[in-house]
Amino acid sequence: MKKKHIVAALLSITSLTATAATDAAKLSLNRNNIKVWTYQTENNPVFQYKAETTFDVPLERAVAVVLDVERTPQWVPYVAKAQLLSRDEKKGEFTLYMLLDLPFPLKDRDLVIKGKMNKNADGSISIKNNAIKNSYPERPDVIRLNQYTGDWTFQRLTNNKVKVMTSGYADLGGSIPLSFVNMFVQQQPYQMLMKMKKEIYNPLYAQPHLPDLLK
Repeated sequence: MKKKHIVAALLSITSLTATAATDAAKLSLNRNNIKVWTYQTENNPVFQYKAETTFDVPLERAVAVVLDVERTPQWVPYVAKAQLLSRDEKKGEFTLYMLLDLPFPLKDRDLVIKGKMNKNADGSISIKNNAIKNSYPERPDVIRLNQYTGDWTFQRLTNNKVKVMTSGYADLGGSIPLSFVNMFVQQQPYQMLMKMKKEIYNPLYAQPHLPDLLK
């Protein structure tokens, strides 16, 4: 299988960078071995989130799912298209275009993401993503998102068990009720990890191949 090493993003949305925000995080969902915490900062009424779960597979298999851009729309909610624009596997950097198909009557959204992959000193693998301004053509019927950050972290628990954590934030822009945006932020990571739970056992990932940087 031909793979393109990028992040799925999904709409995986920002990391918990402030200690105060982490302390204030509320456990919003705890179901099917998936936990989702949400929190708000003083200057932003939109919820941010952190979610985690475990899978009974090797770490490499979980990472391979997230890096397989061609299948991103199969398991990341609302992602209609994911396209790799550039990649430097030696530096672990990539640029990605993503189109989001939101429910009617909302306009679709799109964004260009700059991502960075790392293997950390403790053996875990992290993928950090941020929306960037880019010359990729904008469509008049689609709202371009400029505020998005999203992280993935994969921690090996045993040879055949991995802890997967994702966190993030996105400003969907346009005229959307804040209540809808916050509901979206709470539900999307749970739905994503539930679908990932099925995708991860796809035979396509039985022999995962990762960039040398992550080995």
